[in-house]
Amino acid sequence: MSWIYYTTSDNTYRYALGEVQENASKILFCFGINPSVATPQKLDPTAKRIQKIALEHGYDSWVVLNVCAQRATEPNDMLKEQSLIFHRENLNIITTLLRQYSLCSDILFAYGDLINKRPYLKENLCEIMDAINAVGYGGNCYCLGRTKAGNARHPLYQKVNT
Repeated sequence: MSWIYYTTSDNTYRYALGEVQENASKILFCFGINPSVATPQKLDPTAKRIQKIALEHGYDSWVVLNVCAQRATEPNDMLKEQSLIFHRENLNIITTLLRQYSLCSDILFAYGDLINKRPYLKENLCEIMDAINAVGYGGNCYCLGRTKAGNARHPLYQKVNT
C-alpha cells in the first residue's frame, strides 16, 4: 500500500490524501469541502471515516479529494476569495488521478452543507463535475444521503454501513 499525499511546500493546501494498493482493483475517491490537518502519519476523524467506509464496502484503496484545497480546520477560516492558482492545481490533480484510476474507481460526494459557506465552492464543484465528465469517467457516483438543503451528507454524521 502506498500513500498518495499531495500538498503545497508550505502545507497550507492539500490536494489529495489516501492509500492506494500497487495493483488497485477498486478505489473510492471521496470529495469533501476542504482538508483539515490530516497527514499519512496522523489521519483526522474524517479521513479515518472515509478509510473505514472504503474498507467496509470492499474497496482496496481510498483517496480524499476536496472541492477546495485550502487547509482550514474551521470553515470560517477559509479565504473569502479563493486563490485561482491553487484551485487550478487542485483540478489538475483531480483530473490526473481520475484519469489514472477511472477503470477501477467510484466517487463518493460527501461535502455537506459547508458547500454553502463560500460562493466559490459551488462553482468549484461544477468545475470538478466538468473535469469528471471530460476524462470520460465511467465509475459510479454516490452520496450518503442528502441534507435538508439537498447537499451530499458529510460522512462523520452517518453510519459506516450507510
